[in-house]
Amino acid sequence: MSFKLKMKVLLFLVSSVVSFSAQNENFQMNIKNNDVNNREGYLISAVKRKNKNKQENIENSENNETGQNEENSTESLKYSQRNDGVIDLNSLVHKEDSEFRVLNGNNVKIMLRTKNNDVYSAEVVYSGGKKMMRGIGNYGGNEIFMAEIPSNVSSYYFVLTDDKTKYYMGRNIAKNPANVEKFEYSRSTKLTTIPEWARGSVGYQIYIDSFRNGDVDNDAIFNEFGTDDFSEPTGEIRSGTSKKDLVLAYWGGNEKPQFSLNEWNSNYEEKNEWEENTLNDVQNYTRYYGGDLQGIIDKLDYIKNLGVEYIILSSPFYSLSNHKYDTIYFNHVDPYFGYIEQTGTSKGLDIKAKVHNNNGDKELNLLIFNPETDKNLLDEDLLNVKSWIWTDSDLQLASLVKQAHQKGLKVVLEVAPDTTSSRFFARNNKEFSNWYLKDTVLDLKNPQVRNYIENAMKKWILGPDETFKKDVYDDGIDGIRYVYYDNENKEYLAQITENLKKYKPDLLITGEVSNSITKDVEDGIYDSGADYNIVNNIIKYTVNTNPNYRINGVEFATKLNEIYNRYSSNRFNMTQVFIGSLDTDRIFSGMINPNRVYDRNNQSDQGYLNIRPDLYDGTAVSKLKRVVAIQMMLPATPVIYYGDEKGMWGADSPRNRKPMLWEDYAPYDPETDNISKYKDRLRSFPSVVEVNEVQKWISYPVNSNADIENHYKALLKVRKEHKNLFKNGKLRILEVYSDPKTQGRIDSEISAYLADQNRRAKLYQGRDFTPARPNTDFISYEISAGNESMIIVVNNGADEYPLSLQVPKLFGFYRNQLNLKENYAISDKKIQINVKPYEVKVLYSNAKNMFDSFRQNKD
Repeated sequence: MSFKLKMKVLLFLVSSVVSFSAQNENFQMNIKNNDVNNREGYLISAVKRKNKNKQENIENSENNETGQNEENSTESLKYSQRNDGVIDLNSLVHKEDSEFRVLNGNNVKIMLRTKNNDVYSAEVVYSGGKKMMRGIGNYGGNEIFMAEIPSNVSSYYFVLTDDKTKYYMGRNIAKNPANVEKFEYSRSTKLTTIPEWARGSVGYQIYIDSFRNGDVDNDAIFNEFGTDDFSEPTGEIRSGTSKKDLVLAYWGGNEKPQFSLNEWNSNYEEKNEWEENTLNDVQNYTRYYGGDLQGIIDKLDYIKNLGVEYIILSSPFYSLSNHKYDTIYFNHVDPYFGYIEQTGTSKGLDIKAKVHNNNGDKELNLLIFNPETDKNLLDEDLLNVKSWIWTDSDLQLASLVKQAHQKGLKVVLEVAPDTTSSRFFARNNKEFSNWYLKDTVLDLKNPQVRNYIENAMKKWILGPDETFKKDVYDDGIDGIRYVYYDNENKEYLAQITENLKKYKPDLLITGEVSNSITKDVEDGIYDSGADYNIVNNIIKYTVNTNPNYRINGVEFATKLNEIYNRYSSNRFNMTQVFIGSLDTDRIFSGMINPNRVYDRNNQSDQGYLNIRPDLYDGTAVSKLKRVVAIQMMLPATPVIYYGDEKGMWGADSPRNRKPMLWEDYAPYDPETDNISKYKDRLRSFPSVVEVNEVQKWISYPVNSNADIENHYKALLKVRKEHKNLFKNGKLRILEVYSDPKTQGRIDSEISAYLADQNRRAKLYQGRDFTPARPNTDFISYEISAGNESMIIVVNNGADEYPLSLQVPKLFGFYRNQLNLKENYAISDKKIQINVKPYEVKVLYSNAKNMFDSFRQNKD
């Protein structure tokens, strides 16, 4: 290679890579106007893509036609450059699946992956037309192009151009379009309909056992290990019935400890007597706290006043575990959540179904299944839905639903549709030997199994009046959230979903985390799912500091934009965004336990810091508020995990399921953790932290955090007041500081600001003043619908600094919805703001008939 050519390559590697243009819609790059000789560039570090298939190589079927493949395989390994006439064919990827094709109303989004900065333009040609593709971002050395074409197309292929080089790409790659085998497309017929009430709504996930104990008479008297591990219980419930008479069972005798609930406000790390003496290795997973459906009913006003629109209940079905996801009956509520001893009341319900709620009857006995008769003591034939009975506990769930509806709240149940307990009625019965796929996992391709699950869900959807009522006082649930299901059962889950939708037109069905949510949606399994990739990338950008776990603003913007475009517009508005759940560590604790893969290495015995986060890091609350603000300020469906709004903390399960911090349960006992985790902090803890170096523990107070709770309420108030934006709005990235073009402008403006501060100090105070340069890092994005524009500005740093922020509108004002005293006039397509450490501003404008300066520049 000549010296001149070497210098050209070197100069290219340093300065000539893809630019991020903040003035293009959806973080797009204006491919047509790119001139590689004057573009500003940025470098993005390679990262591993979670839950993606390995990139498959595309073979060129015409190697001998042009002789260019050999050149490509050599040159593309050296570098990529637009307009150099070289396209890396091995990096071109498009698949005929939902990862690269997303139905969006009457259109379908078509995506293509290329090597970064390699292709000058990409065009999709389809039956009846063609469309120039736009870049929606890049990372890990890849660039992603997208175009929307009519969803009634039957076939299509791509035209890739770089300088004078042109390739045609279908299932093969050719130099002549006549030789291309086109991609085939047919629109999915299984897509479900999203209920209108669900789009852009706010959910609240409740773990029933730890939320609130509203009825002490249904407190657990033994756990999943059975009665023979405990001595018989002592004492009575309020009716006068002895606790030992609540169930006919064999007890372990006096040599065994007595089972007892853990105290609601006790130190989580302390153990009951039975935990000390038996089953010690799993004690935290098998304890009960006494939460029940009555406790939720008691707090419906609290949930409503918080700003929530629907609640998600952890599995309420009969099981001896505290979590209830290993079900014994899908068609009965657990007595520990309802009634162990029945009351005989109708609970104000319109009941047309068969009922057994005789005053004084014991539900734990009634649910005993006799394999000899294939019935329980309610005389139910589980295969004959006409014989099914509503118990008192079942009616309590219907009562909760009806009262929630009266307050304007919807109710969704979490269901593990194919996961059972070893005590499941069919488990040890030869007649049902073909019900299982493996272990305790049901085989949903078996029509009997499918009918049982479907009829059980139908029971809760229609309620005890067995009728769907269109008014808000219906007693049937509003949705189902599938969790913990086997991939082999997905096809049959889709059949259940299709049938359940017939019973209630606006029924919502969602799914737990999946490697391919969009494919599951296309296959009709559920309406939308929970996308944990969103919180994973939020954490990488805002919390992590280690380069191995951190991404910069450009990469965060790119990934957020790609995730957004992986959905149709209305499906993203229904995508559930969790930042914590009953299967992850608490998000507040995540602020002091950074630099981990999200939801990995987060158990207490893995070095995880259990301490109340604000006692460890004085900025933990500010950092949390930033993460929560991003979650809430997306045109999607955020879900709050119970207690996150009160600043609850803890490692992954079971410490993420601690009892809710209710003020009327205070004071709470101090909590403890192993001293070895905090050796570098022992002398700098606040005075409220007790350090015991003899017994090797630290102790700290347990309190809820009003600042965090008020922040949640303020954000939910914004969502309520601008419901249309979060229900129908579209997302686009505006500016990112780490983009070189934006960084150059902002740095110049901040330098001028600092110089002015120095000038003022000399002029008015007669002294030299050299203010420290702030650590600048921010991103701004917009949610828009019609005239409405909401800009979210995230300061991702610990410093305060002024910003000249580019905005889409040419004239008018933007007002901070989190502080209405802040009103910013638009001048020269900018507003002048000041951001505090870790602050998130929510700026809103509804000025009519104003040009969109970002679109204007694009056009």
